[in-house]
Amino acid sequence: MINKYKEPLKDKIIDYIYSAIINEEYAQGSQVKELYLSEKLHVSRAPVREALLELVSLGVLEQIARKGVFVKEITSKDIYDTYESKGVIEGFLATEFALQATKKDIKQLSLHVKEMSDSNIDRKKVVKIGEEFHKLTLKYAKNSVFLETLEKINKKSQLLFYKNWTRLYSQKEVQERHQKIVETIISRDKKNIEDIIREHYFETGTKIILLREVK
Repeated sequence: MINKYKEPLKDKIIDYIYSAIINEEYAQGSQVKELYLSEKLHVSRAPVREALLELVSLGVLEQIARKGVFVKEITSKDIYDTYESKGVIEGFLATEFALQATKKDIKQLSLHVKEMSDSNIDRKKVVKIGEEFHKLTLKYAKNSVFLETLEKINKKSQLLFYKNWTRLYSQKEVQERHQKIVETIISRDKKNIEDIIREHYFETGTKIILLREVK
C-alpha cells in the first residue's frame, strides 16, 4: 500500500508506473488501466488519473480516444530527439557552472567520478552517481524555462536509459566519459562545455537506437 504521508500520491504512482515499464511489466503498446492501478495500489482514482495525465504530457504514455491510456511506442526518432534536446539544453545550462564553479564544486564532481570507478559498488549505484553528477553541473543555472523543460526531458531519457543501461557502457567507460566533462569544466571554456555535453548525450542516444536495431 502507498504511504500518502511521505510524498504526493501522484509522484509515487508515477514512480510505480516507471518501474513497471522498466521491468517490462508494461510493454510498449500495453494499456495502463486507471481502475486496475487504483485497486492494486489501494488509492482513489483521482491521483492515478493525475499520474497518467502527467505521463501522457511527458510522452511516456499516450491517450487514445475512446480506448484509453497506453505505453507509448518509442521510435528511433523519439530517442534521437530526446537525447539531442537533452544535450543541447543541459550543455547550455552547464556553461554557468563552468564559469562559476568553485574549487569545492570541482572537487565534488571529481569525487563523483572517483566513486564511479569503485569496483565494489553495484552498477545501479553508478547510474545514481551519474545523475548526481549531472545535477551538480546545473547548480548555477538560472533559466527557469530551460530547467523545467530539461526536467521533463529527463523523465523520458531516464526511462530509455534504465531499460538499456546494462548494455550501453562498461563501468570504466562511464567513469572516463564523466572525467572528460570534469576536465572541460576546469578549462572554463563555454563552447567546449556545450560541445562535450551535447556529444555525451548524442552518443548515448545513438547507442540506444543501435541496440534496438540489433534486437
